[in-house]
Amino acid sequence: MADKNGLERGGGPLVFFRRHQSLTIGVVAGVAVFAFLTSAQLTADNLLLGWVVGALIYIGLTWYRMLTTNLHRLRRRAAALDFSDSLLLILASGAALASMAGIAVELHGLKDTVPSDIWIRAGVAVSTILISWVFLHTLFTVHYAHRYYAGAQGGEGLKFPENPQEPVFWDFLYFAFTIGVAAQTADVSISSMPMRRLALLHSVLSFFFNTTVLALAVNVGASFV
Repeated sequence: MADKNGLERGGGPLVFFRRHQSLTIGVVAGVAVFAFLTSAQLTADNLLLGWVVGALIYIGLTWYRMLTTNLHRLRRRAAALDFSDSLLLILASGAALASMAGIAVELHGLKDTVPSDIWIRAGVAVSTILISWVFLHTLFTVHYAHRYYAGAQGGEGLKFPENPQEPVFWDFLYFAFTIGVAAQTADVSISSMPMRRLALLHSVLSFFFNTTVLALAVNVGASFV
């Protein structure tokens, strides 16, 4: 059975895959990479690389699907790509943990590493954090779009200054990444309690991410002293 947006209802595996293809493909790819690398040797780097591959695939597929849609299809795709609040929190927390793990694993004992390996390990740590950072804000971008168009009026929770009724995916990207970069909403207003709760969660997670990046900079700098 389909809902008013043409999306299938139900909780079966096939329905989940159809509605969350980007996530499913990313998870499968990440697990495959981890399993392939682990067949030779089990290391923490294998887990990080699996995470990075899975996150990159999710980001690429999500951005492609959302940026190639038009305004009339945005509502359906926003719903199809969205997650529940609980799953959003789990995935966002996973991104934060992956970033902290990337720092801990790659920068542990960096002072005792040969100079040629220092740059490689520092680069892996930086790449893991940046990819996880983009992954986090992509999750919230999709969630903001879904929350906005899921309202009874078809557009609730955010007020955009130039196109208040029909924002496109770029508008939600702008809103989400502004919070991620500057911890503020800039010229976009929040007009509903559910959206405020979502923005609060986003702001708190962004703060921890920015703190992680600062810790990375300090550790990398100290390793070269």
